[in-house]
Formats: sequence, C-alpha cells, structure tokens
Amino acid sequence: MAEEAKKTTLNYVDEIWNIADYVRDVISRADYNKLVLPFSLLRRLECALESTREDVVKAVKEHEAEWGRESDNYCQYSKKAFYNVTSFRLNNLGASDTYDALDQYINGFSPNAREIMLKFEMENTCKRLQDKGMLYSVCQKFASLPFDPETVSDRDMSDIYEHLIQRYGDEIAEDAEDFMTPKDIVRLATGMIFANDDELMSSDTGIVRTLYDQTIGTGGFVCDALDLLDKWHEDKKMKAPAIIVPYGEELSGVTWAMAKANLLIRNVSDESRDAYDSTKDLSAHILEGDTLSDDKFPDTHFDYCISNPPYGKKWEKEKSDVETEAAHGFSGRFGAGTPSISDGSMLFIQNMVAHMKTAEEGGSKAGIVLSASPLFNGDAGTGPSNIRRWLFDRDLVDCIVKIGQGEFFRTGINTYLWILNTKKPEGRKGMIQLIDASDRGETLRKSQGNKRIALTEDDMNWIIKTYIDGHDGGKSELLPVTDFMFRAVTVQRPLKMVVTFDLSKWDSLFENKSMQKLSGDNQYRLKQAVAAHEGETVSYDWWVSHADDFRHKMDNPEVAKKAFTDAFIKAFGVKTENDEDIVRDKNGNPVPDPDLKDTEKVPYLEDIDDYMEREVLPYVPDAWVDETVVDNGPLADGKVGVVGTQISFDKYFYHYEAPRDPEDIMSEIKALEPEIEEALKGVFA
Repeated sequence: MAEEAKKTTLNYVDEIWNIADYVRDVISRADYNKLVLPFSLLRRLECALESTREDVVKAVKEHEAEWGRESDNYCQYSKKAFYNVTSFRLNNLGASDTYDALDQYINGFSPNAREIMLKFEMENTCKRLQDKGMLYSVCQKFASLPFDPETVSDRDMSDIYEHLIQRYGDEIAEDAEDFMTPKDIVRLATGMIFANDDELMSSDTGIVRTLYDQTIGTGGFVCDALDLLDKWHEDKKMKAPAIIVPYGEELSGVTWAMAKANLLIRNVSDESRDAYDSTKDLSAHILEGDTLSDDKFPDTHFDYCISNPPYGKKWEKEKSDVETEAAHGFSGRFGAGTPSISDGSMLFIQNMVAHMKTAEEGGSKAGIVLSASPLFNGDAGTGPSNIRRWLFDRDLVDCIVKIGQGEFFRTGINTYLWILNTKKPEGRKGMIQLIDASDRGETLRKSQGNKRIALTEDDMNWIIKTYIDGHDGGKSELLPVTDFMFRAVTVQRPLKMVVTFDLSKWDSLFENKSMQKLSGDNQYRLKQAVAAHEGETVSYDWWVSHADDFRHKMDNPEVAKKAFTDAFIKAFGVKTENDEDIVRDKNGNPVPDPDLKDTEKVPYLEDIDDYMEREVLPYVPDAWVDETVVDNGPLADGKVGVVGTQISFDKYFYHYEAPRDPEDIMSEIKALEPEIEEALKGVFA
C-alpha cells in the first residue's frame, strides 16, 4: 500500500487509459469516456463502501421487507451518501456470466449513483465487452486500482477524474473541452467571489452557503471552490467550518453525469467529518436540463454564482421559450432584452442575476467568464446594450478582469471575468473596476489545445489583491458607471436639392412600381411634356407646385399625385451645397436629408447642446438635433437621444508602441547575412 501511495494522479490516469487501450479493438476511442469514467467511478464507490459493506448487506436482510432495496435509511449503515445492497465487487463477478453479475451489482447501488453510470450508456459498453470475452478482465483490471480513501484522497480522486476528462478532450473529442474551464481561471474566479468574506473563511459556527453554476459542465468550477474552501479551513482545526452546498444545471447528459460523479465521490475520505457530513450527497442538486429554456431552480437565490457559458452559443432552439419569458418583462429572467440569436452569453448573465440574492436578502457575488462581445456589442437601444444598461442601473457590475490570449483550451482570444455583486461596499457603489491582466501568466512547456498560457499563484494573488484594494491607476481603473454610458443623439442636416429635366434619366423614372402602371400612350404624353423643359433646372418647391400640371398632360393618369411627385424627384432631383436650395416643409422647417443623417455618442452626463457646440456645429453649422428620437426600451427615460452602453478596455489601457526604426531592422538583417550564406553552403554543398 505504501508503494501505491507514492503514485501521482497522472500515474493513475495512465493506468486507466491503458485499460481503455487494452480493449481498443472492441471499444472505439470515441467511446473511451463511456468506459474509463463509469468504471473509475464504480471502483471509487466500492472502495469507499468497503468498510461498511457487510453492515449494509445485513441491514438489507433485516429491513428489506419494510424499506425495500432503495432507501436513504441504508446510508446510516454505509456512512456515505450512497450505498450498495449486494455483496458484489468488481473482483468477484465471476468469469462465466460477468455481465449479469455486473448488472445486478450496478442495480444494487442507490439511485443517485446508479443514474450516473446508466447515463454513460454503460450497458451497451459492457455487452460489447462480454460478447468479446473481455468484460471479466476489464473488471479485474479496474478492481486492482487502489482507490480506497486511505490511499487516494477526495481531492486526488477529483483530480484523477478531471484529468481523464481532459485527456479525453486532448486526444479524442475536442468538444469535451467545451465543458471544462482551466484550473487557473477557476482559481481566480472563485478567489475573487470569496474575497473579503471573512465569515466564510473563518466562521466556526457551521454556516451554510449555496453556490450555483448555471452551466456546470464537468463540475470543475464547483469542485475547485470546494477545494479552495477546504484548503482555507484545513489548518484552522475548526469544529464546524462553513459548508458550501453546490447547485448546478447541465444540458449534455454525459457531461452532467461527469459533474454528478465528481461531486458524489467527495466526502468519502475525511474521517473527521461527522455522520451528517459523511452522508451528505453533494451531487443532489446537480440537475440535467437546458438553463435557458428549462430553469431547474426557478425563484431560488444563491449566495454565490459562477459560470463559464459556451462562447458564441446560438440560442435558436430555446428562442420560443426565451422570447415568451422576455415578453413578461422583469417578472421573468430576460426582461432587460435579448441578444443576437448567434450568441446567448447575455442571456446567461441575466439568468445568473435572477438567481442572486438581493442586498436585503444578504447579497450575492457572482463570477462569469465571457468573450469580449458582451462588453460592447449592440447599438444603443438594442438588446445587448439594454442588458448592460440594466446591469448598470442595478449597480451589479463590480469588476471586470481582462485575461490574456491563449488561456483557454478551445480559443486563443482574450477573455473577460465579470464579477457581479448585489451588495457593494459603500466606496464601490456606482463604480466599476477594470483590471488589465492580459500580460499576466507564464508560457506552458506544452500547449493544451489552444491553452499555452497559465496564471501563476503570484498572478492570481496580484489580481485578487488589486480587486480587494480597489486599486486605481496603472493596470487598474475604478470608474463611475456613467463613464460607460452615452446618448446616441440623431443629428440631421437639411436637404438641398433642385430638379433638372434630363431625358437621359428617363428610364430611371420607371424604377418606381407606381410609374410602371402607366400605359404606353401616357408614357409618350409625359415624355413630350418633359422634353419641353429639357435642360431646365427648377427649385424643389417649383416642381412640387407644378407636378400636377405634368400629371394632367396624361389621359386618366394611373398613378397618384404623391407617388408621381416622389418618382420625379428620385429620377431628376440633384443635390447641391447651396443654402438657397434648402427644401422646407409646409411649416417652413428644413426637411432632413436622409443621406446626411448621423448619430453622435454624447457622454451620458454631458449637456447635448454643449456637445453640439464643441464637436459638431464648428464643422457643419446647419446641423440640428432631431428631438423626435428619444430614449426607448425597458428602462427608457423619454429624453432626447437613445441611451447606449459600451465598455472599452483600450480606452483606459491602450499603450502605443512605436514601430521599430527601419534602419535598425536592416542592420539586424545584414548581421544575419553571413550566417544565412554559411547555412546555404551546407544545403547546396
């Protein structure tokens, strides 16, 4: 046993992977996860139950008539959150009819363990192995793994499981990594949402906190949060340290099973835990479902929320349900608006907020990892901009950390960690902290997919300390929320136009569908009337007042006056730069030129007239603000200009790097020329 204890997590992963390679002629590599994950779980469970197995079997004999074979009462005897009512183990299933024995063994587990193994389609995998005479040997190989709690701790077992998932993603199914968040990012996010929570870290009164992951994936975020809390508590010798109860939802069935297993196998190796802790099923609230269309925790609020939703996830499958809920306004989750169908990230933000406790309920903190687009996508008045405005209006955005490129398995882009807080300290109210950590991290010896950079402990400590201190300056800025808001003000300029009769444009007159109704005879009559003025230029007003004269040159014209007038202006109108050619409406007001309409982003707190005087009128003195365009949307204030929102890191952290002097580059090239010539001699010698 001492020799086994020296093995590392990766040693165990290699041993398990070797078992999968042993049956590669029967089980395809694409299905390795359906072998290594459920059998590893099964072996861990039976090792955890070994010391109490006979007690459970005895209890079944005594109480089966009253309790049946499925009852939480058996957990009192197994001393765990799960049990098995049979005497089977992987090493005693027999060689002749291994499948039937294994089937009885699996069905003897408590429902919470059995449903995980069945989700992996274990039945089909085992039948194929049985048909090829390999099931018995596979069971024997897994039975040799020393996964007893004395040898492999809960944390080590969780690491083994996560490494198996990661290896499956690295070598076989890249999609598997969509459900995994790198450990350094997990550590950073959990460290930031737990920051300053002295009660969580130091209380010895048995307080219970809840943690929710709306896209739990394989459970990495939740498991690491639990690990972090255990690490903080382990040297304090507490009698009743704080407890975190995890909640989560996952769409993919197999991925849900991975997360469920990751949590079920915790709490089996710590003898210091009392009977209640030992029999507490941490996987009980990990549910399978579609978070956007089938929220499994409606009206439930949590102390902490954390999530890494899939980037660029289309939500077309959930469209009907989401839009129905959005139509109910703020009584549902999506009242602030809906984003583009191609990216549901901002739906996940709203769902997360819906599950946070209000300040009156004690407050919540949340961390969500997103791509850059939720910072700035969407024009003023659109769904994404309104969602940010809603977050600002409720003062929920506490901090955003820019993480460097190359930090994630499946993407090389910059990512951003948002920290939300429903109970900000007084000094941070109405403020948002931006931290630029894009140059932090060290290069990995070997890339893991697109992940080539990892944050070090020092990097994470610097980010968390910068956040706690509210440091302002350098790589961190603490800014008023109004810095990220503006009014999109519509600016108009007058239409300046004359009408020139030009028969070379005659055909363009009939691009208008109404004009196409004219009979051949009427077209001829009209052309004659135009020809009489060929080459003449008249004012816009002259044409409008004389349009009916031209129209009545036709016999029973088949086109209405307005359509006729507009078609002529489109065909023969010529824009000018002359103020005397300004077109006016019946009230004498200038008619706006649709081609010159523009939008100005006026800082939210600035007076619009002052902005126009400084930024617009010196260059286009005939411009004016269109006061008919007012704020709209669920948070509309009805004032001139539509409120928009954007968050730009470049505005605060951009540093210009001058291009290198061409002479320096040329001198370096010349210095290399002898080496290049020498190398070429070797090639062509």
